[in-house]
Amino acid sequence: MTPMDSEKIFILGHRGFKGNIENTIPAFRRALRYADGVEFDVRVTADGKLVVHHDEGFLSRGNFYTINGLTVLELKRLHPRGRLIPRVDELFREFRGAFFNADVKEAGAMEKLLKTAERLKTLERTVFSSETPAIVKALARECPDCRVGFSIVGYSSLRWIIHLRGLYSLHVPIDAVSYIGYNAVVSLMRTFRKRGLRIYLWNYEMDELSWAPRFRPFVDAVISDDPSRLRKVFY
Repeated sequence: MTPMDSEKIFILGHRGFKGNIENTIPAFRRALRYADGVEFDVRVTADGKLVVHHDEGFLSRGNFYTINGLTVLELKRLHPRGRLIPRVDELFREFRGAFFNADVKEAGAMEKLLKTAERLKTLERTVFSSETPAIVKALARECPDCRVGFSIVGYSSLRWIIHLRGLYSLHVPIDAVSYIGYNAVVSLMRTFRKRGLRIYLWNYEMDELSWAPRFRPFVDAVISDDPSRLRKVFY
Protein backbone atom coordinates (compact mmCIF):
# COMPACT_ATOMS: atom_id res chain seq x y z
CA MET A 1 0.00 0.00 0.00
CA THR A 2 1.33 3.45 -0.95
CA PRO A 3 0.23 6.91 0.24
CA MET A 4 -1.91 7.03 -2.91
CA ASP A 5 -4.09 4.33 -1.39
CA SER A 6 -4.31 5.83 2.11
CA GLU A 7 -7.35 7.44 3.71
CA LYS A 8 -5.80 10.90 3.57
CA ILE A 9 -6.85 13.09 0.63
CA PHE A 10 -3.99 13.09 -1.86
CA ILE A 11 -3.09 16.39 -3.58
CA LEU A 12 -1.51 16.41 -7.04
CA GLY A 13 -0.39 19.55 -8.85
CA HIS A 14 -2.38 19.90 -12.11
CA ARG A 15 0.38 20.15 -14.74
CA GLY A 16 2.46 21.16 -11.72
CA PHE A 17 0.96 24.61 -11.38
CA LYS A 18 -1.56 25.37 -14.12
CA GLY A 19 -0.62 28.54 -15.97
CA ASN A 20 2.24 30.07 -17.93
CA ILE A 21 4.90 27.54 -16.93
CA GLU A 22 2.65 24.48 -16.60
CA ASN A 23 4.09 21.07 -17.50
CA THR A 24 7.66 22.24 -16.89
CA ILE A 25 10.27 21.23 -14.32
CA PRO A 26 9.97 24.61 -12.49
CA ALA A 27 6.17 24.13 -12.24
CA PHE A 28 6.55 20.60 -10.88
CA ARG A 29 9.24 21.66 -8.43
CA ARG A 30 7.04 24.48 -7.13
CA ALA A 31 4.00 22.19 -6.85
CA LEU A 32 5.89 19.59 -4.84
CA ARG A 33 6.54 22.11 -2.07
CA TYR A 34 2.83 21.73 -1.26
CA ALA A 35 1.51 18.66 -3.10
CA ASP A 36 2.04 14.93 -2.68
CA GLY A 37 2.66 14.51 -6.40
CA VAL A 38 2.07 15.97 -9.84
CA GLU A 39 -0.21 15.37 -12.81
CA PHE A 40 1.29 15.79 -16.28
CA ASP A 41 0.40 15.20 -19.94
CA VAL A 42 2.24 12.80 -22.22
CA ARG A 43 2.77 13.11 -25.98
CA VAL A 44 5.23 11.54 -28.40
CA THR A 45 7.47 13.35 -30.89
CA ALA A 46 8.28 12.38 -34.48
CA ASP A 47 11.51 10.73 -33.31
CA GLY A 48 9.69 8.64 -30.69
CA LYS A 49 10.54 10.64 -27.56
CA LEU A 50 7.99 11.13 -24.79
CA VAL A 51 7.51 14.77 -23.87
CA VAL A 52 5.35 16.58 -21.34
CA HIS A 53 2.84 18.75 -23.23
CA HIS A 54 -0.93 19.18 -22.98
CA ASP A 55 -2.09 20.33 -26.43
CA GLU A 56 -1.49 18.40 -29.64
CA GLY A 57 0.34 21.38 -31.09
CA PHE A 58 1.24 25.04 -30.74
CA LEU A 59 1.48 28.33 -32.64
CA SER A 60 4.87 29.87 -33.30
CA ARG A 61 5.65 32.81 -35.59
CA GLY A 62 2.30 32.46 -37.34
CA ASN A 63 2.66 28.71 -37.98
CA PHE A 64 0.94 25.78 -36.26
CA TYR A 65 3.11 22.77 -35.40
CA THR A 66 2.03 19.41 -34.03
CA ILE A 67 4.10 17.71 -31.35
CA ASN A 68 4.12 14.38 -33.22
CA GLY A 69 5.30 16.15 -36.38
CA LEU A 70 8.51 17.44 -34.79
CA THR A 71 11.64 15.87 -33.39
CA VAL A 72 12.65 16.81 -29.85
CA LEU A 73 15.33 19.16 -31.19
CA GLU A 74 12.82 20.86 -33.49
CA LEU A 75 10.34 21.16 -30.63
CA LYS A 76 12.97 22.76 -28.41
CA ARG A 77 13.86 25.21 -31.17
CA LEU A 78 10.37 26.16 -32.38
CA HIS A 79 8.18 26.11 -29.27
CA PRO A 80 7.96 29.43 -27.37
CA ARG A 81 8.83 27.53 -24.17
CA GLY A 82 10.89 24.88 -25.94
CA ARG A 83 13.82 24.81 -23.54
CA LEU A 84 11.46 24.24 -20.61
CA ILE A 85 9.57 21.28 -22.08
CA PRO A 86 10.85 18.13 -20.34
CA ARG A 87 10.98 14.57 -21.55
CA VAL A 88 9.07 12.13 -19.37
CA ASP A 89 12.23 10.28 -18.36
CA GLU A 90 13.73 13.59 -17.20
CA LEU A 91 10.66 14.22 -15.05
CA PHE A 92 10.81 10.76 -13.47
CA ARG A 93 14.52 11.14 -12.74
CA GLU A 94 14.25 14.67 -11.37
CA PHE A 95 11.56 13.80 -8.82
CA ARG A 96 12.42 10.26 -7.77
CA GLY A 97 10.37 10.27 -4.58
CA ALA A 98 7.25 11.91 -6.01
CA PHE A 99 3.94 10.40 -7.04
CA PHE A 100 2.62 10.91 -10.55
CA ASN A 101 -0.53 10.96 -12.63
CA ALA A 102 0.48 10.54 -16.27
CA ASP A 103 -2.34 11.69 -18.57
CA VAL A 104 -1.81 9.77 -21.82
CA LYS A 105 -2.94 12.00 -24.69
CA GLU A 106 -2.27 9.64 -27.60
CA ALA A 107 -2.13 5.89 -28.09
CA GLY A 108 1.36 6.02 -29.59
CA ALA A 109 2.79 7.15 -26.25
CA MET A 110 1.39 4.33 -24.15
CA GLU A 111 3.81 1.43 -24.67
CA LYS A 112 6.93 3.57 -24.36
CA LEU A 113 5.50 5.27 -21.26
CA LEU A 114 4.91 1.96 -19.49
CA LYS A 115 8.42 0.78 -20.38
CA THR A 116 9.94 4.05 -19.19
CA ALA A 117 8.07 3.90 -15.87
CA GLU A 118 9.13 0.29 -15.38
CA ARG A 119 12.76 1.02 -16.23
CA LEU A 120 12.91 3.99 -13.87
CA LYS A 121 10.96 2.16 -11.15
CA THR A 122 8.01 4.55 -11.00
CA LEU A 123 5.22 2.09 -11.87
CA GLU A 124 4.22 1.79 -8.21
CA ARG A 125 4.04 5.57 -7.85
CA THR A 126 2.10 6.38 -11.01
CA VAL A 127 -1.54 6.48 -12.05
CA PHE A 128 -1.86 6.15 -15.83
CA SER A 129 -5.01 7.91 -16.99
CA SER A 130 -6.69 9.03 -20.19
CA GLU A 131 -9.92 10.59 -21.40
CA THR A 132 -9.87 8.21 -24.39
CA PRO A 133 -11.65 4.89 -23.64
CA ALA A 134 -9.52 2.95 -26.15
CA ILE A 135 -6.32 4.08 -24.42
CA VAL A 136 -7.74 3.23 -20.99
CA LYS A 137 -8.65 -0.27 -22.20
CA ALA A 138 -5.20 -0.74 -23.70
CA LEU A 139 -3.47 0.44 -20.52
CA ALA A 140 -5.47 -2.01 -18.39
CA ARG A 141 -4.76 -4.82 -20.85
CA GLU A 142 -1.03 -4.16 -21.22
CA CYS A 143 -0.41 -3.56 -17.52
CA PRO A 144 -3.06 -5.33 -15.40
CA ASP A 145 -1.21 -4.45 -12.18
CA CYS A 146 -0.93 -0.75 -12.99
CA ARG A 147 -3.18 1.93 -11.55
CA VAL A 148 -5.33 2.98 -14.52
CA GLY A 149 -7.69 5.94 -14.44
CA PHE A 150 -10.46 7.23 -16.71
CA SER A 151 -11.01 10.98 -17.02
CA ILE A 152 -14.50 12.33 -17.54
CA VAL A 153 -14.39 15.28 -19.94
CA GLY A 154 -18.08 15.70 -20.76
CA TYR A 155 -21.49 14.13 -20.64
CA SER A 156 -20.54 11.64 -23.37
CA SER A 157 -17.83 10.18 -21.11
CA LEU A 158 -20.38 8.89 -18.60
CA ARG A 159 -21.69 6.10 -20.82
CA TRP A 160 -18.21 4.56 -21.06
CA ILE A 161 -17.59 4.06 -17.34
CA ILE A 162 -19.48 0.79 -16.98
CA HIS A 163 -17.72 -0.66 -20.04
CA LEU A 164 -14.19 -0.14 -18.73
CA ARG A 165 -12.56 -2.98 -16.80
CA GLY A 166 -9.58 -2.90 -14.48
CA LEU A 167 -9.99 0.72 -13.43
CA TYR A 168 -8.25 2.04 -10.34
CA SER A 169 -9.61 5.59 -10.42
CA LEU A 170 -12.32 7.76 -11.93
CA HIS A 171 -11.24 11.35 -12.59
CA VAL A 172 -14.24 13.64 -12.17
CA PRO A 173 -14.18 17.31 -13.20
CA ILE A 174 -15.66 19.92 -10.89
CA ASP A 175 -17.20 21.29 -14.09
CA ALA A 176 -19.60 18.32 -14.15
CA VAL A 177 -21.83 20.31 -11.80
CA SER A 178 -22.61 22.59 -14.76
CA TYR A 179 -24.07 19.78 -16.87
CA ILE A 180 -25.47 17.20 -14.44
CA GLY A 181 -25.72 19.19 -11.17
CA TYR A 182 -24.01 18.95 -7.78
CA ASN A 183 -26.24 16.21 -6.34
CA ALA A 184 -25.79 14.03 -9.41
CA VAL A 185 -22.00 14.43 -9.23
CA VAL A 186 -22.00 13.42 -5.56
CA SER A 187 -24.22 10.44 -6.36
CA LEU A 188 -21.84 9.35 -9.13
CA MET A 189 -18.84 9.65 -6.81
CA ARG A 190 -20.54 7.66 -4.05
CA THR A 191 -21.69 4.95 -6.45
CA PHE A 192 -18.29 4.27 -7.97
CA ARG A 193 -16.45 4.67 -4.69
CA LYS A 194 -18.62 1.86 -3.30
CA ARG A 195 -17.49 -0.24 -6.27
CA GLY A 196 -13.89 0.22 -5.17
CA LEU A 197 -12.80 3.05 -7.45
CA ARG A 198 -10.69 5.91 -6.19
CA ILE A 199 -12.21 9.31 -7.01
CA TYR A 200 -9.82 11.95 -8.35
CA LEU A 201 -11.28 15.46 -8.56
CA TRP A 202 -9.93 17.87 -11.16
CA ASN A 203 -10.83 21.28 -12.52
CA TYR A 204 -11.19 22.85 -15.95
CA GLU A 205 -12.62 26.33 -15.48
CA MET A 206 -14.56 26.38 -12.19
CA ASP A 207 -13.54 28.10 -8.94
CA GLU A 208 -11.52 25.27 -7.43
CA LEU A 209 -11.12 26.81 -3.98
CA SER A 210 -14.88 27.27 -3.62
CA TRP A 211 -15.92 23.88 -4.98
CA ALA A 212 -13.20 21.41 -3.92
CA PRO A 213 -14.02 21.64 -0.17
CA ARG A 214 -17.67 20.80 -0.93
CA PHE A 215 -16.57 17.53 -2.55
CA ARG A 216 -13.99 16.68 0.09
CA PRO A 217 -16.04 13.92 1.81
CA PHE A 218 -16.46 12.08 -1.49
CA VAL A 219 -12.98 12.15 -3.05
CA ASP A 220 -9.65 10.42 -2.53
CA ALA A 221 -7.45 12.90 -4.41
CA VAL A 222 -7.58 16.39 -5.88
CA ILE A 223 -5.63 17.33 -9.00
CA SER A 224 -5.21 20.96 -8.03
CA ASP A 225 -4.52 24.02 -10.19
CA ASP A 226 -2.91 25.72 -7.19
CA PRO A 227 -1.72 23.20 -4.56
CA SER A 228 -0.40 25.86 -2.19
CA ARG A 229 -3.77 27.58 -1.80
CA LEU A 230 -5.75 24.33 -1.78
CA ARG A 231 -3.61 22.87 1.00
CA LYS A 232 -4.32 25.95 3.14
CA VAL A 233 -8.05 25.50 2.54
CA PHE A 234 -7.93 21.77 3.33
CA TYR A 235 -5.46 21.68 6.20
